[in-house]
Amino acid sequence: MTPRPAGKTPYEIRLELLILAKEILMAKHAAEAASRYSSGGWSPNESVLVTTYPTSAEIISEAERLNEFVSQTPPHSR
Repeated sequence: MTPRPAGKTPYEIRLELLILAKEILMAKHAAEAASRYSSGGWSPNESVLVTTYPTSAEIISEAERLNEFVSQTPPHSR
């Protein structure tokens, strides 16, 4: 068996960025739902808080934004 290189493949990095982006957007979704609940925007008769989950396009856009950040050259290296 050939040993794996120490670094991650571009596919692994992209997958991690997509997972992180989804987690960030889901946390925003949860905060919005909690805010609506605490501000009275939710009725006890409702079985579900109505908010919009992040779309695939939003998750990809957030992952691209994160990639731009992590791809920047550190200031001391310029």
